[in-house]
Amino acid sequence: MALPTYKDIVELMTKGATVEAQERIMELREAVLELQEENVALKQKNRELEEALKLKGELHFDGTVYWRNENNNRVGPFCPACLDVDEKLVRLQNYDDSWYCTKHKQTYDKRSGR
Repeated sequence: MALPTYKDIVELMTKGATVEAQERIMELREAVLELQEENVALKQKNRELEEALKLKGELHFDGTVYWRNENNNRVGPFCPACLDVDEKLVRLQNYDDSWYCTKHKQTYDKRSGR
């Protein structure tokens, strides 16, 4: 159904069809609310995509694990399975010669990375 125009509402008012005009105004109000909700959702999605893109630019895979560059400092390491599969940045636990992901129960050898 097409939304009524201002001209349509004015014509109804001129003809004395105020109830119909009020109904058209309510249709417009409902459409405005729907558009506002959609706009909020789209802005949120846009923020999420911008953050994901920024994060992707800050990450480096060394062949074993991911590292994040924050202000020229290497931060991490982060689990490749969590990032590649689950799209989550999960810091690995530090052990003597390895890093460990508590979520995937996966060990990564420190000597393998570059």
